[in-house]
Amino acid sequence: MKNFLSPHLLDSFVERAIEALPSGIPHTSPDCASLGKAWREHGLRPGDLVLLCLPNSRELLHQFFGVLMGQGVPALLPPMMPAARLREIAKTMGAYAIAALRLPAGDLGARSHGTLGPLQIAILAPPTEPAGVPGEVVLMTSGTSGFASGCVFDFEAILLNGQRHAASIGQRAEDTLLVSLPLFFSFALSAQALSALTLGSRLIVSGPPFNLTGYRKTLEDYGITISSLTPVAIRSLLKSDPSILAGLRVLSVGGDALSHDLAARLVELRKGGDVYLTYGLTQAGPRVSTLAAHAEPSSRYSSVGLPLEGTEVSLHPIEDGSGRKQLFVTSDTVMKRPIGRVEGRSNNDLVARKTIATGDSFVQDEHGYLYFKGRLSDFISRKGEKISLAAVRRLAADLPHVVSARTPIFKHSDGTEDFDLELRVDASAFATNRQFASREMLSQLLRRTEMPHEIRVQPASEMDGQSYK
Repeated sequence: MKNFLSPHLLDSFVERAIEALPSGIPHTSPDCASLGKAWREHGLRPGDLVLLCLPNSRELLHQFFGVLMGQGVPALLPPMMPAARLREIAKTMGAYAIAALRLPAGDLGARSHGTLGPLQIAILAPPTEPAGVPGEVVLMTSGTSGFASGCVFDFEAILLNGQRHAASIGQRAEDTLLVSLPLFFSFALSAQALSALTLGSRLIVSGPPFNLTGYRKTLEDYGITISSLTPVAIRSLLKSDPSILAGLRVLSVGGDALSHDLAARLVELRKGGDVYLTYGLTQAGPRVSTLAAHAEPSSRYSSVGLPLEGTEVSLHPIEDGSGRKQLFVTSDTVMKRPIGRVEGRSNNDLVARKTIATGDSFVQDEHGYLYFKGRLSDFISRKGEKISLAAVRRLAADLPHVVSARTPIFKHSDGTEDFDLELRVDASAFATNRQFASREMLSQLLRRTEMPHEIRVQPASEMDGQSYK
């Protein structure tokens, strides 16, 4: 594999990553090698973890590579994350610094502050030992394992996963690829941005938020040939203006399961165009399988296809009497180890060397095609984002006067999943009705997309004493 940490290669790649929807972020950073030197001058040690909280932009890519060049370990996080959450993530992962265009108000636990180009930096109390080693990166788990959980990879492993995904959808060097998902999603970073780096494809970085008018304009203005969307965006496009999707050479869908009926509509709409349905999870690096739906009979539209090249899968019975089987994935691209606080699923995802237990139930037909049947982990997918219910319960149970917390799941009339939060509080708090205060306090810990649909407060009984499901 060529040296992808070459400063010249990384600098030229970032310059090709045109920002299609300008966010007003001036691209003022020096080259990647100089950024690496600047990080070291800020006290960064080899293997120290840096939390980068930036919106999609060339600046984000430059800083990501700059930390790598400085022998640090980068992790991408949402740009609008509450200070309390950032502090918890930094503490549980052993981070050295938090960097953002504008650091949030609140206590981050910093021992000093500084700047690096357009970034504000909070330098934290250095952990006894760095969180990683040079050449590693951390991909956050998007809620599947909690809010303060990530996966450690070698940089070349996620590059390899991006290459394999690109091969599975027929991506070419001459393609122009649009990233409209947040780059802190492993799907967007590895399977889109870094796949463009490895193949030499032109990369267009836009959004979020996803906007139909802006999306159409970007496709037309930049001659986009490959776009990857979540089922949430697909449903929105099909309801408003399906013709937007007609001109792409390749359309891929990932991030969540797509129904058989929606897959059929996409294939019908894009006659002559490629439609790929994909499955993956961050712990696997992240892509696992792909279905070329346009080349398959309609009976397979509910499948997520065949494993990527170099990826082996196996099914293992779940010992709950249900007859379900869990998917295991073996590949050179699975995570090296977890980092942070794992919630809502087993902390032992690495069940063997280079083998991950996905926490998902599957069946596999005689031809090797995989069919997703459900999740075993304690999370839901809402508006394309995965939310750890175990983490919501933990944070809620830590609020003043709360004795226990429960997160019942329900479905809206359109079939989408959601959850409520039921709190048991001590008698004195219940008497003064602290429901509004509970929502207000939670809003300081959760992002807006993670807030419960409804919070219900009840007096605690003598039977209550811990969080429950």
